Amino acid sequence: AMIREYWTKLDTRQRYLMIACAAVVIFTLLLKFAVFPLWDSRAKMKKSITSNSKKLDELVKIDAELAVQNAKMSRIKNTLGSRRSNFTLFSYLEKKANLANVRGSITHMNSMQGGKSTSVEETLTDLKLEKITIKQLADFIYQIESPDELIRIKRLTVEKMKESPDYVSAQFIIASYAPVPQGSGGQ
Repeated sequence: AMIREYWTKLDTRQRYLMIACAAVVIFTLLLKFAVFPLWDSRAKMKKSITSNSKKLDELVKIDAELAVQNAKMSRIKNTLGSRRSNFTLFSYLEKKANLANVRGSITHMNSMQGGKSTSVEETLTDLKLEKITIKQLADFIYQIESPDELIRIKRLTVEKMKESPDYVSAQFIIASYAPVPQGSGGQ
């Protein structure tokens, strides 16, 4: 009632001015509490979508890498499963050394600790051959390296022998894989 009385006392120009002021206030409130928050939330949503898209791309890459690793692990397990149960890298290397005619040139062959997962462990052997020819070395390398058997040369150092220049000595680190015995976990 009081507002109605005040309204009737105003002339037309003052009424238009009041309506304009009310419209500006309503428009300002609408901007402040409706439009600007929508713009802010839209910008935040765009940032969130961009960020989540990047994370999704990373996850897809990681998933692809995991699939490759799982395939490798499956191949390793299949190969290990088809090996003789009494397979040892030592006996394998001795057999191959006989085939390459270098068995008598082995000066030492020692087992070393390799990496370990929950289901597979790397077995390493440090092997040294003295006074062998390059052909004997090549034959031995040909004999021992076997991707199908998961046996590879991890490191090879060859030195010419000072006292006999026609001969070399070779130091190998040879790696293979073996299943982890049940009950012992990985590192």
